[in-house]
Amino acid sequence: MTATLAAVVGATLGIIIGRFWDMRSEASRWRRDQMTASYQRMADVFRKTTEGIRTIALADPADERFAEMVDRFRADSSWDDAYSAVWLHGSPVVVQAATALDLAETELFYEAQDHLHQIEDWYRIRIPARQAFERFLVAVRDELRLAAVPVTYFPDFPRQIPRPAPSR
Repeated sequence: MTATLAAVVGATLGIIIGRFWDMRSEASRWRRDQMTASYQRMADVFRKTTEGIRTIALADPADERFAEMVDRFRADSSWDDAYSAVWLHGSPVVVQAATALDLAETELFYEAQDHLHQIEDWYRIRIPARQAFERFLVAVRDELRLAAVPVTYFPDFPRQIPRPAPSR
């Protein structure tokens, strides 16, 4: 009887501890998934937002449609949504990098709408935002324990992009 009772108590305790451990593991996985998804979303929206800013930078402010273009861009909340998700789910280091990126994108937006830019101006004024984005990517890779990469996301142009050796 004692052996049976000890076995039942041991099995019950094992189930309780196992379930507790599963719940903790599931919560940790959920938090990591949310963090990773928020980082991915921020990277995705960066490209879209920067393209929208480029369109504004290269548009003529004297054009009657310019104000409408700027208003439409401002009405799109995808950048703020992605940035908020990083604030909610990100590590402190990544949140700092995202904050620097947000500031750089904001400054780029205001610079873009000041006057009509030539394409050469665009390449110059976007540099701080590109650099902030690369710092964000480095912080994310560190946070996710991914290996550092020996290249940058944005190659410096007009430097040649490395091409694979021709196959024989």
